[in-house]
Amino acid sequence: MDSIYVYGDIPLSETKLLSGTGLNEGGSLLTITPVQVQDGIIMNLNNIGYLEAVVTVQWPLWDDEINIVRITVETGTRSILSGLVFNGAMVFSVDSLATLYPGAPGEPIIPEDTLSFRNSVLDLYNERGYIYSSVDIHLLSMSEVDLATGYRAVECNIVENDQVFLASISVSGLETVREKVITREILIQPGDSLNMELLRQSVSNIYGLDLFQDVRFSYHPDENDSSLINLDISISESRYRRVDLGTGYVSPSAVFGSATWIHPNIMGNNQRLSIGIYMMEYFGSREGREIEPSIIYEEPWFLSTRWKWQLKLGYLYLFTPGIRQRSYSVTSTFARDLTDHLKFTIGYSLEYEKYNEWVDTSFTTSDWRTTSSIMSTLVHDTRSPLLDPLRGHWIMGAGKISGGVLGGSDYYRISAEARFFFPLSNDFILASRLRLGGTYPYGDDTTVPPDDRFYLGGGTTLRGYPINSLGPVDGDGNPIGGRLEVLGNFEVRTRIAGNLGAVLFADAGGLWNAFNEVDLETAGFGTGFGLRYHTVFGPLRLDYGFAPTWRNSLKRGKIYIGIGHAF
Repeated sequence: MDSIYVYGDIPLSETKLLSGTGLNEGGSLLTITPVQVQDGIIMNLNNIGYLEAVVTVQWPLWDDEINIVRITVETGTRSILSGLVFNGAMVFSVDSLATLYPGAPGEPIIPEDTLSFRNSVLDLYNERGYIYSSVDIHLLSMSEVDLATGYRAVECNIVENDQVFLASISVSGLETVREKVITREILIQPGDSLNMELLRQSVSNIYGLDLFQDVRFSYHPDENDSSLINLDISISESRYRRVDLGTGYVSPSAVFGSATWIHPNIMGNNQRLSIGIYMMEYFGSREGREIEPSIIYEEPWFLSTRWKWQLKLGYLYLFTPGIRQRSYSVTSTFARDLTDHLKFTIGYSLEYEKYNEWVDTSFTTSDWRTTSSIMSTLVHDTRSPLLDPLRGHWIMGAGKISGGVLGGSDYYRISAEARFFFPLSNDFILASRLRLGGTYPYGDDTTVPPDDRFYLGGGTTLRGYPINSLGPVDGDGNPIGGRLEVLGNFEVRTRIAGNLGAVLFADAGGLWNAFNEVDLETAGFGTGFGLRYHTVFGPLRLDYGFAPTWRNSLKRGKIYIGIGHAF
């Protein structure tokens, strides 16, 4: 290709006119055709409102000494939206349908907007059960008065047909699972108008039970009434009992391991039983061990309501240089999704525990004590996608009160956390987190159990520091957790090539026992960079963080390996 000549009064630059056509000076004529170039130019003109543009492309001959492509463009009049005209709309008001059009009067009419408008109108009818409705979009011709301005109306012709209702639901293929487990996940019931979007969500809900390897929906009209549809669900159960094994590297000074046996259908009604153990082994200056066995029973539909109930029997053994704790606990929790993104949890816990506390210059050990607690959590989650967020937020508020009229140790705990994800593009994400928390005794008590204190340092909080190393210490310099927490994280996430990505990060935060102790001198700051390899189960993470507030900070840098982002 030697030269490109464009003839005509074109309304945009030659570069934008030829964008996406594959035609450029110095390129090969063997990789594209004149039809491809013509279609690409017409699409570019259509996308700015020139819907009647005519384009001719003259290709050079094989024996031409100079290869010149000649393009002639006749744009015609630009189509500008004057308004919307509806025919046949009876179910929905014209005003409600008009809000579905993405453009506004005075803006160019483009094919993408009209196609989106048609699909939105169809979706609205399908949600109400008018699955046999049809929608045709036409542009009204310009009148002689409007030829100069290009104003024209978009006409929407609707044939609504009859509303369709769900007549019955039948399920086949079940072996050990009760039919009720399937039918209660269907978001519409017999007698409701057919809503295809809710039925698609129902399929996802059924797969989410982790009981089935195949779920198929089929529909057929009722023999006696064409306005009724019968739903047949074909199920294939999976081998749902399993053992999950896990191990991981938390930091250079800690590794963990876990083993859990899971039965998600112990009584045929999707009740879940989990029996497992989690262990953390600390090395170096914080040599110690954490062991947490547990038995968890979950009822997904408590008393046939949408509340989820969980009963947990747990044991905690925590032994590090600064902390000693043993506790037995029974926890009952109720949870419910208030909306698609908002989840509420409330629970009661009974703990029988014993732990030590650093007071002034020595440790004191509490006697075995039984403590009752009430706790609650509210979470709003719009992250998408969930395991590797590109956009959205995760906001949490939680509270816990122990003792008082309930009995046992008197203390309360309040925490809040917000995570935000801002996409500058699909390959460039800004991510941030802010976390605040406080836990304090009240009444005659002066201590808070170690598992209800706050800890900072490590690959998921403050990188550049050993795990849980910041905050108050005992007389030997061992971290013992804090009662007041502030944590902030900021990351720039980008894709390098394919599934490989990179991250630049900065972390800051601190732990103290009281507000009058808050001081930047005792806070921590970490920064560094990392690599991400994105997979279907989240990114594999490799981070290098260092604390520039330390002397010889580069020598004290830490490497962190994990699955999933730091937050």
